[in-house]
Amino acid sequence: MHFKSLPIQAGLVGLASAGYAKYPAGNSTTAYPTTGTSTPTSTLAACGIVSSLASVAKVASPSATPTVDAKLAHDCLNSVPLNTSAAIQYVTDLEPYIEWQSDTADLKDPPADYFYPPFDVFGKLASVKANLENGTYANEYEFQQDLYQVFAPAHDGHFVVYPDLLTKVFEWRRKRSLVSISSDGIEIPKIYLYEDITSAPSEASEVTKINGVDAVKYVEDWIFQASFNQDADAAYNTMFYEKAFVGGGVSTGYFAGGGRIRYIYPGANTTFDFANGTTLGVENYATVKVDMTGVTDGESFYQKFCVASSATEAAASSVTTAAALVSPTGYPTPVVSTNDTIVSGYYLSEPGFEDVAVLSLLAFESDSIAEFQAVAQTFLADAVRDGKTKLVIDLSANGGGYILQGYDMFRQLFPHIVQDGYSRMKETDTFLTISKIFSEDIPADYDPNTASEETISEYETWFNYRYDYNLTNQPFLSFEDKFAPHPYKTDNYTSLMRWNLDDPLTTTNSTYGMGIEISGYGSLANISQPFAAENIIMLYDGFCASTCTLFSEFMRIQAGVKSIAMGGRPNKEQIQGVGGIKGAQVLTFASIYSYAQEAASSPNATPEDIAILNKLTTVPIERSVSTSINLRDQILRDNVNDGLPAQYVYEPADCRLYWTLPMIENVEKVWEAAAGAAWNGDACVAGALPKRDVSVKQRKNVVNRKRSRNTLSVVKREEAVEKDAMWDARHGRKVIS
Repeated sequence: MHFKSLPIQAGLVGLASAGYAKYPAGNSTTAYPTTGTSTPTSTLAACGIVSSLASVAKVASPSATPTVDAKLAHDCLNSVPLNTSAAIQYVTDLEPYIEWQSDTADLKDPPADYFYPPFDVFGKLASVKANLENGTYANEYEFQQDLYQVFAPAHDGHFVVYPDLLTKVFEWRRKRSLVSISSDGIEIPKIYLYEDITSAPSEASEVTKINGVDAVKYVEDWIFQASFNQDADAAYNTMFYEKAFVGGGVSTGYFAGGGRIRYIYPGANTTFDFANGTTLGVENYATVKVDMTGVTDGESFYQKFCVASSATEAAASSVTTAAALVSPTGYPTPVVSTNDTIVSGYYLSEPGFEDVAVLSLLAFESDSIAEFQAVAQTFLADAVRDGKTKLVIDLSANGGGYILQGYDMFRQLFPHIVQDGYSRMKETDTFLTISKIFSEDIPADYDPNTASEETISEYETWFNYRYDYNLTNQPFLSFEDKFAPHPYKTDNYTSLMRWNLDDPLTTTNSTYGMGIEISGYGSLANISQPFAAENIIMLYDGFCASTCTLFSEFMRIQAGVKSIAMGGRPNKEQIQGVGGIKGAQVLTFASIYSYAQEAASSPNATPEDIAILNKLTTVPIERSVSTSINLRDQILRDNVNDGLPAQYVYEPADCRLYWTLPMIENVEKVWEAAAGAAWNGDACVAGALPKRDVSVKQRKNVVNRKRSRNTLSVVKREEAVEKDAMWDARHGRKVIS
């Protein structure tokens, strides 16, 4: 199928759409589109050449994202001079923000069964600063590459800083995607080029080496550098194509592009060796994400993209996510879905699966909170009415989202189980200072009906001791009750707390809260449970993170729902289904800074308080594309006494399955395999799910139907009311990939 010693095609300066371009399959010798020439250029001239090529490309195709040879973009980055004093200021000002990261003590001293090695965040930060002071770095790029390694080894989807030079302009891409599939669902999976296996499956040959390294080892080593998954099998899965990744707008697999490794240079070329003895070489490329007008060399590149400016703060406070697709690509027509397809419901129709309903949750963050809730409610009710007795909840590619959207989804399924939701925060001097001031700002006669917007906003935060419930779902009685230090390893933490869902400003109010009534509360307190726990199975690809993990823990620990994990590294061991960050809440640096500024402006702020808060500057925000920390540790009920965060608790799924070629091409085959293992007694690769009799009070006639479009009419939250400025900080967002 492949030509031996196929020459690497040089000179790519093509055009890619804002998404992921489809390139010729591996057996093709079609030349890639080029502009310019492949003549070698000096490093010093590289940025000017990139700027010129990108400008020409935008004129030719204004809606497309220009691309250039990876080597040319890399030469450009290496030509940018180091501003040592500015770099030292950047690193120095990062530390007060990084101190908020909840689990630095556990990263340095993880449990014995944690996959990744111990990592000293502050030790690495200190080494970067020392290298700057000692003149170790030859240029700005070398410095920022090393700075990235303060965050990448934490493997935390809530903890990241994307430095400006490293991440603002270029992203690295490869021209091929990979798949990892089993020939029959039993044999160990092998790696293939996606383009080969889908275009000519009978001729496709296994990829045995990548860049001269064993293919499995190469994939592992590459993703383990900077995965935001705390689980190794989950990280491995992200490197490969799967329908849920495409349906959720994530990527076609991080080997081709995406994830946090998109900012780690993959070299000028990628070579593939195949089991049939053939070789394929392709040239890597970089997307040019921003306008480079005015850039002529490394110095002008620095001045345009690396000089601190308040203009970048808005970008820093937002979470970068892919644009929503019109419909989940590669998915069947749903029974019902949200307009952005984040929530969609399906009925299986193949023989033996006619009574199975599938609820796909690609995130817990959609265009409309109310629509998300309503679509899920409608689908569950319709499924019961239509005689569906089994429910697959597909959480593939789910990077989390709004915290209470996950709470609501759990209570739709189990309205009479009160979720645990235990969390805590690390107490830094800046955190405690804000907490003290906000708690003092709330008057004794506080009334939300007459209070100012600023007072309400301060009240509705964890910094206020009156906000949140304790472990027994009662209010904290004093500042000390909530914030007295609880030592754990080398740090102090708050008391464990739970969300107060009796507070209408947190729930039904649209300005400060979710704008919906949470299921299990108020008028939704007595809704019926649609499916018994034994009639539900959770399906994972390992990506599940943030709010998805909160939902999953409620389902697993409290409701007793079983789970299936797909894929993983090529072995037959049990794997985790929940492989993403298990932290309970993300917080951006911009939000921390805003809270600090609000506290500093309070009449209750002392000069000592203001001096502490002034350590939080805008420099890290202005010098970064995205910045965030994990604010809250999630603490499971079995770890209330020992304090170990859920992030470090190993939780294997009940059953493991491999992907096969039909599953790569048709997501319904994944759902059928999950249903077969859950209820029909089909074998698991690892673990087991004994065949179970479905519990139903009265079996109904099964109805199969589809709708061509979503027929629900729900006013989207964003169209109805303006949110409080700190809404996102209060309610959470998806992982920053």
